[in-house]
Amino acid sequence: MYGSTGSDKDVTGFQTFTYEEMKAAADVAHFAGKRIAIHSYGPDGARDAVRAGTNTVEHAIDIDNATLATMAKKGIIYVPTVEHNKYYIAHRAEFGYDTTVVRELNKYVAQNFETLKRAIKAKVKIAMGSDAVFTGFGENTRELAWFVKAGMTPAQALQTATTTGAEMLGQEKNLGAIAPGYLADLVAVEGDPTTDINVVLDHVKWVMKAGKVGFDATPPAGPASR
Repeated sequence: MYGSTGSDKDVTGFQTFTYEEMKAAADVAHFAGKRIAIHSYGPDGARDAVRAGTNTVEHAIDIDNATLATMAKKGIIYVPTVEHNKYYIAHRAEFGYDTTVVRELNKYVAQNFETLKRAIKAKVKIAMGSDAVFTGFGENTRELAWFVKAGMTPAQALQTATTTGAEMLGQEKNLGAIAPGYLADLVAVEGDPTTDINVVLDHVKWVMKAGKVGFDATPPAGPASR
């Protein structure tokens, strides 16, 4: 649900649905056995989304402490997507953004990061998201670096993209773990991601999706020893 204004060139965050409308949408979604994610760039939409019973809040900045506390208590997941606006900035020439757009995007990134730090301290569940921006697919793991900068350990950051990500999708029995009955989605990296999150960003060497290898940059095996 689009609970506020907010897009690549518009970071105003004005609320676009009332609490009552959000509550109706959340109730209908849950009655149908579905989950609901509410996009809100601003704090007002985020507050009412949480009051309405959303499953996730996407992007929001300046979330007040009471709302963060409610999110932590109810297990409502925050998907901050700090990196996606940095993506827009990096591609400003391609998208034709002027200096005003870039300035506002940078301001939003700073507020987004500060809100993330407060959410971590409040023990809010956080999931990695990309906002699926244009050609940014495959760059979404850059979000994990923001999480570590904001106070997570690398292991905690990895959980946002695995166990919490699976929970966010309602796929806890299929995704996010290496266990019998789960999809065989595996990534091999060069280095130790529990001590250096950057190896997940820059040193992926092998990827398996649903039991099939889709990417292999590992060196070929040498001759067998005799």
